[in-house]
Amino acid sequence: MKKNTLIFILTCFSLSAQQTNVIPVRDAFIGIATDAIAAGQGDIGVATSADAFSQSWNPSKYVFSDKKFEIGITRILVNSEEFNEFNQLNLNFYNKPNTRSAYSISFRGYSYSINTLQFVQSNLEGSLDGAYTLRLGETFAMSVGGRYILLQGKAPLLDGFDDTSSLYGVDVSGFYYGNEIAYKKFNGRWRAGFNFSNVRGKSLNDNKSVEIYAPSTLRVGTGFDFVFNQDKILGITTEYKTLLDSYVENANREKLDFGLEGSVIALGLAFAYQEKLILRTGYSYGINRPTDSFASIGTGVRGRYVDIDVAFLLGVVQAENPIRSKLRLSLSLDLAEVL
Repeated sequence: MKKNTLIFILTCFSLSAQQTNVIPVRDAFIGIATDAIAAGQGDIGVATSADAFSQSWNPSKYVFSDKKFEIGITRILVNSEEFNEFNQLNLNFYNKPNTRSAYSISFRGYSYSINTLQFVQSNLEGSLDGAYTLRLGETFAMSVGGRYILLQGKAPLLDGFDDTSSLYGVDVSGFYYGNEIAYKKFNGRWRAGFNFSNVRGKSLNDNKSVEIYAPSTLRVGTGFDFVFNQDKILGITTEYKTLLDSYVENANREKLDFGLEGSVIALGLAFAYQEKLILRTGYSYGINRPTDSFASIGTGVRGRYVDIDVAFLLGVVQAENPIRSKLRLSLSLDLAEVL
């Protein structure tokens, strides 16, 4: 019965289509975080506590999870009047064979159509990630990971792209999860993390313009958990993201108007009550990146088998990403309990 339930949930999340007229976005869809846990706190995750979706932010957190292995699934809910033949799947899995190590894989995929007066263009963007994490001490761990990205059907949209382009990248991350400290009126715990993403973001077909969709990125963050008692915990986390390279030229060294540049700073809060109900909010400010300026709200419910999280991002600028201001629904399944 449990296996049938798991298969049913996976099927419902992966096989759904909606309607749209998609506007090309600067970072492509694979550059947009989908999970509701991070989205509810302003798209931050490099220094927050471990969850099933840490692969996209900082896989070093997995060794500090209180669960052995999980699977996470996310669905972005969109308006049928806006999107045409839009499918999205975010699937994450990690396993802790022991207390010192963990391995994880994830897949993010988007398929959609862009309708213009001249043509109807079908597009596919997919990212397959993997990482291995090793605990180097009681409170610190590091991980190394790899990523393969496929971009298909973009030739009519972006100058310099072949019909199918692919590239790869390497990630290096670290996470500090401090011991609980007793202060005068409350206990507390410090957290910190970093992630060098796509350190070697290289196009497999030597087409530099494709790398605009996977620029080398640095994320750093820090956070603190106010442990008032066993029932009430307030987590505050801040994060800074910057692009280490700005890919603003195509293969002919012509400047592209939508070239990547700038940085992002964000602040997120999460309040947990009895470790069962979680309320989240956050704000992200894009420095020279208007599509990364937004506020967010979210909530989560923790169960024995399944954790359910939802988040909604509120755009605060006109230049809004077409799927950033949508509702996100995430499920985290504790496979040790489900199977």
